[in-house]
Amino acid sequence: MVNLFLSGGGDKEQTEIIDKEFVRAINLNKPLLYIPIAMHEEIPYEDCYKWIHSVFNPLGITEIEMWTDLEAKSLEDLRGFSSIYIGGGNTFYLLNALRETGFGKVLKEYVDKKGIVYGGSAGAIIFGRDILTSSHMDPNHTNLKTFEGLNYLKNYSIWCHYETSNDDIIKEYLNKYGCSVIALPEETGIVMSEGIVKVIGGSSAYIFRNREKDLVKLNEEIQ
Repeated sequence: MVNLFLSGGGDKEQTEIIDKEFVRAINLNKPLLYIPIAMHEEIPYEDCYKWIHSVFNPLGITEIEMWTDLEAKSLEDLRGFSSIYIGGGNTFYLLNALRETGFGKVLKEYVDKKGIVYGGSAGAIIFGRDILTSSHMDPNHTNLKTFEGLNYLKNYSIWCHYETSNDDIIKEYLNKYGCSVIALPEETGIVMSEGIVKVIGGSSAYIFRNREKDLVKLNEEIQ
């Protein structure tokens, strides 16, 4: 069973293939939990809530609960949900909030127990080895000092909203931090099941490692 869906970002037309795969994997008789906190101070949560409904209502998810405060949440609090959707925004703010509230540990336990999570953009980047792949677009207003992500992807970091113009920045990142990168265009995603990571969506992904750039086609496994 696939339990981790990660998207490179984009609008609902770009992510539709990934969204549909996610919907097929979950129990539609339970509500979806939506966590939009990466959008803190960028877009009002009310607008975020309207957006998530516009994405998933047409695909059959009608009940969505939104959490904007993760303080004192537990694994038990998650049992009534079909899955968790973690939205995009500022990756530094998101990771800092997960740490300060302790919800990062709860989230890891949820994933480890085969709970289903969909992360988009910032919500995807936090599942990589570190989040400095977002530093070219996200300011670190939280003064976060350590940048390790949840590291579910074979020690890869995730680069979202990938375009070929990013190649030089990615190579600088590799040289500086020594982390390999999975680069996801906005219409592209990856899924993880039992430690196997495959490419889904509308286009190929790219792997940057050891100064090389490799194409990974749709449905191919990332080694």
